[in-house]
Amino acid sequence: MGIFSRNKNKKLIIENYPNIGGLMVSKMVTEGNRKPLFMFREKRSRPEDSGWRIFSGFESDEYANDHKNFGIYNPTTILKIDISIATLLFKGVGSVYERESEKSPWTRVYDYHLEDDYLVKHKLTVQWELEINNLFERREEETGDLLYTTGDKSLRLAIWNYDNENKAEIYKNHQDIITHKKDSFPEDLKTFELSDSEISRIGYMIKEFDESREYNVIYGFSIVDNQVLQLALYFDDDEDLNWALATWKGIKRIKE
Repeated sequence: MGIFSRNKNKKLIIENYPNIGGLMVSKMVTEGNRKPLFMFREKRSRPEDSGWRIFSGFESDEYANDHKNFGIYNPTTILKIDISIATLLFKGVGSVYERESEKSPWTRVYDYHLEDDYLVKHKLTVQWELEINNLFERREEETGDLLYTTGDKSLRLAIWNYDNENKAEIYKNHQDIITHKKDSFPEDLKTFELSDSEISRIGYMIKEFDESREYNVIYGFSIVDNQVLQLALYFDDDEDLNWALATWKGIKRIKE
C-alpha cells in the first residue's frame, strides 16, 4: 500500500499509521517476546474491530481457545513489535498469511477456512439477486448505491430504468460508451462481453489511482428488458480478476 511499503523509516511509519481498528493479538506476541508467524482477517464483530487475529504460531489449541490469552491492541502497538506486517494489515477480510520464521517472508494462505467464508444470496430488487461471499460487508451509500466490501475488494451497484428504450437500444448506447472509452485509453482498457441468452453483459476495465495505491476497476452493465444494473468492481490484486468476473456473472435475474 504505497507509502508504507516504500518508506524505510520505522518510526515515521508507526507515527503515521491510520486507525484501521483493533487487532486481536496473542499474548505470546505482546508479552512472550515472540513475533507473529500467522495472521488472518475475519469479518469484524463490531465497528471498532479490524478483524485481524494475530498469532505467534506456537499457541496450542488449549491456549488459543482461552480468550484470556489474547488482547485487543491498536496497530501502532503491534508495529513496534514487528514492522513487517505494516503492509499486510491493509489486506482485506478473508486474507490469511503465514511465514516459517521471524526472518522468512510472509506468504498468502489459500486453504485456511474462516468461519464466515461461504456464499450467500442477496435479493437486490424484485428482478435481481446477487450471490456473493458472506465475508463482504454490505451497506447503502448516501447516493442510494449498494456497496459490498472486504476492504481490498469491493462491489458497487446501481439500477436504472430506461422507460423509452428497449434492450437492443440500451445495449447499443452502452456499447458506444465503451467504444469511446477505448479510444480514450487505447493501451490500458480491456473490454468484456459476457452476455448469455437472458442477460446482456458488457463492460470494461481500467486502472485507477488514489494517494497510496493503484487498483483495477471493472465498470459493467447487465441489461434485462429496459433495466440496467450498473456495477463497479474494485480490486488491487490482478489475481482477483476471476473473482470479479464470477461476481459479475453471479448477479442474475430472479426466476419467477
